[in-house]
Amino acid sequence: MKILITGGAGFIGSHTADALLKLGYKVRILDNLEPPVHNGRWPKYVLGKGFELMRGDVREKRVWERALKGVSAVYHLAAYQDQRPDFSKFFETNTVSTALLYEVAVLKRLPIKKVILASSQFVYGDGEYRCRHNACELAVRLWRRRVSLPP
Repeated sequence: MKILITGGAGFIGSHTADALLKLGYKVRILDNLEPPVHNGRWPKYVLGKGFELMRGDVREKRVWERALKGVSAVYHLAAYQDQRPDFSKFFETNTVSTALLYEVAVLKRLPIKKVILASSQFVYGDGEYRCRHNACELAVRLWRRRVSLPP
């Protein structure tokens, strides 16, 4: 079984990838490697471990189309973070990307059995998280209703 981890070059994503690999899963890591976190390079702690590394931006539908091929589950951990955030980029990365994930999976009838969504550090922030969280839940509910998936 192959699992996709978005944001897999980050702290939580890389540890999740390590744990899944130890459990015998094949792991594909998708990350955009953007500053201020990665500066365009794969961190040493994900290299040479047997992960399939894929560079791409979760805000792009074509990236999801490539990344979701052949996977059975998704850990959607990608999140935008910055000291002085661009709120439109924050919303696109942390919310629109979730809608794109479901759009591609449903419209292409991909055999994805499980999607795990995670929060970002903004859960401790000053209110933007609530909007993102509710928007992600709404996107999931709308797609489930559209294709008659159980809750």
